[in-house]
Amino acid sequence: MAKTGRYYHEVVNTTDVAVTDTFTAPGKTDINLNDCQPTIPGLVSGDKFAGRLEGLVVRVKSIAGGATKLVIKITHAANGTQVIVPDTEATIGLEVGTLTEGGVAYKFDFPYLHTDDALHIFYKTDVAASTLTVDALEFYWSE
Repeated sequence: MAKTGRYYHEVVNTTDVAVTDTFTAPGKTDINLNDCQPTIPGLVSGDKFAGRLEGLVVRVKSIAGGATKLVIKITHAANGTQVIVPDTEATIGLEVGTLTEGGVAYKFDFPYLHTDDALHIFYKTDVAASTLTVDALEFYWSE
């Protein structure tokens, strides 16, 4: 019997990324969609990818200079070309009891097929001269 429904997978990255008010090469997180949990037998990082991009949760810390939103751009190429998700902004939800830590979430829902599984998530803030640090992300996709 064929499988029915969706099977969800999560890619986690906990590398700190310094973010300013412009998209820059250092201001991004690189992920491989096949490096996911739960693991899929036979799936190898760098291999072709076929799945449905679902969403992204980003945790931020050290918010400074009045930033209230985090703008993302997701590309296939590490230099910021081959845009998959264009500039998308979300308001930073502050954690209870702090003005310098919070998080944002983005929802997608579209099929994605490519010759490899690399994605690059670029970040920028919404206010000139503002900064923050992305300290973790959770990227979700389904099959």
